[in-house]
Amino acid sequence: MSAVRAAAAVALVTALFASAATARPRPHRGPFVTAAMTAFLRTRTGNITAAVYNEGSGRLFVYRPGVAEAEASVAKVDILATLLYERQQQGEDLSLAQRQLATAAIEDSDNKDGQLLWNEAGGNPAIGAFNARAGMTQTLLDPAGVWGLYQTTARDQIRLLRQLALPGGLLGDGARSFELGLMSRITGGQAWGVSAGVLAPASVALKNGWLPVAAEGGWQVNSIGLVSGRFRHYLIAVLTSGDPSMSYGAETIEGISQLVWKAFLPKRFRSGPRAA
Repeated sequence: MSAVRAAAAVALVTALFASAATARPRPHRGPFVTAAMTAFLRTRTGNITAAVYNEGSGRLFVYRPGVAEAEASVAKVDILATLLYERQQQGEDLSLAQRQLATAAIEDSDNKDGQLLWNEAGGNPAIGAFNARAGMTQTLLDPAGVWGLYQTTARDQIRLLRQLALPGGLLGDGARSFELGLMSRITGGQAWGVSAGVLAPASVALKNGWLPVAAEGGWQVNSIGLVSGRFRHYLIAVLTSGDPSMSYGAETIEGISQLVWKAFLPKRFRSGPRAA
């Protein structure tokens, strides 16, 4: 190649890179602004907030950011993560009794064992410290230690799930595997929520929470989890309140879950824009 042609080739490559660097990024709509999701949300009553983190693209999508809701039993994920972190810092594994408490609290959502687990974790001081380390700046602990009334946002629940799903965070591989294992074996009658619409062989690890709120009327119904498989890997949190019944809240969450699953179908398998 002559010096002139070589110089021209270098100039062309440089121009292409410069063009790519200055070009506007392709807009990413996300799953909460698709036509199907917008239409579905219009049909639902009560308060809804949600967040999804797509591990493949590293993008976070939030529906109604900053809206805080009571945690109900999804708080047990945070409680167990705190206990695992505390034991890890001490260089010890969970005791047999602690493992049994964790199993009942997560798999069966047993509130008595959840309270005992809270005690083992160190209560509000330890949970607050763990949350601060995890960057959960939008979670407020109930001063009286009523963990079901902890206030959180969907975004903060994604921050918590990232500690379980991704390596290099606060929890080691063994701790993450243990908690995710429990969340993958939820009792059959409680395996609803963010698992809706997910097709085998994809796997789901989740935790649900529900609570009648007498002071405000209606139900608090929440679901958080991890979905992995069939070309999708994402974390999802949906929090709802003011639901006329527990089943209504669950239906809202499941409708959102089904549409998120569809929105993350890779572009090569369908026509039209994808959620990045």
